[in-house]
Amino acid sequence: MSDFKRSEYIVRKIETRVDDKQENGKKLVLRGYPILFNTETKIYDFLYGEVEETILPTALDKTDLTNVFLLSGHNPDNLLGRTGINMRVEVDDIGLFFECELPNTQLAQDIYTLVEMGILDGMSFGFRCSDEVNPETKKRTITQIDELYEITITPFPAYKEASVVAQQNAEKKKQSEEIDKKIKELEDM
Repeated sequence: MSDFKRSEYIVRKIETRVDDKQENGKKLVLRGYPILFNTETKIYDFLYGEVEETILPTALDKTDLTNVFLLSGHNPDNLLGRTGINMRVEVDDIGLFFECELPNTQLAQDIYTLVEMGILDGMSFGFRCSDEVNPETKKRTITQIDELYEITITPFPAYKEASVVAQQNAEKKKQSEEIDKKIKELEDM
């Protein structure tokens, strides 16, 4: 439990995608970047008050990403995904990207609908690291994330300045429909 108390939460971007080709309805997929590199974020530290925090691009180089969970509201009872099962994570130049095919549960359907509508639009994550706040500058640079427990979808992001809205897929869906239409036209020739 002491590790959880040291966990930090960061808000980031999430988007939705629907694959209408699944046999029994639509496949619900969420994706986005819960961790962004080289982005200053203001957080509240119990000891120092408001501090600026930045995560370096090397912060995930030694982090084990094989057992990360996707939650709703940082609540382990609201489990939506897990790496290696229905979710993948990948570190790139931007940060940590995730894509999760949601399970066929009422919770997953509800979360997907809220994200798709833009009602639920925050992302966060829970982690442990050894980097401390510099008391003189009130800044913390995260050089290494020791453990990444979870990424989460949340309506109450810890960092309001960093919160962004969920991407609506109307344009992507339209593009997908146009591609499907062109394929069908080619097949009919």
